[in-house]
Amino acid sequence: MEADPFTHPHHHHDSHRGWVRPGGRRGRWIEPFLLVFIGGGEVHGAALIGRLDELCLAPNGVDVGMAYRALRELEAEGLVTSNWLVDQAAPRRVYRLSPEGRQALRDWTGVMRERERLVATFLEQVESVEPDEGAQT
Repeated sequence: MEADPFTHPHHHHDSHRGWVRPGGRRGRWIEPFLLVFIGGGEVHGAALIGRLDELCLAPNGVDVGMAYRALRELEAEGLVTSNWLVDQAAPRRVYRLSPEGRQALRDWTGVMRERERLVATFLEQVESVEPDEGAQT
């Protein structure tokens, strides 16, 4: 029997491999980027949203409510901690990674590497798709 070229040799992995970190609920792109940006050092919410917008994760910009909801969920899960910084004109909540958040970031690194593999496989395979007969080349 010939091997299926689309089957990954580790087919026994979770069906969500490459899309959700182990133990995670969210499959969206926002969680790993929040964790990696927070992992770079203490940062406030508005700066995080600005960095997410720079990535163009959403066509009309990141939904601010969704971003703050995600931050609250990450904090409730113990992945980030926060406190108010009041030594400036406007108080700001700043976030930092907890040890559990650092582990989640390592988990996301594995997920992203799998996404990279899946995208590369797609791009390799799409090259072999024949163009429509009526399509101009």
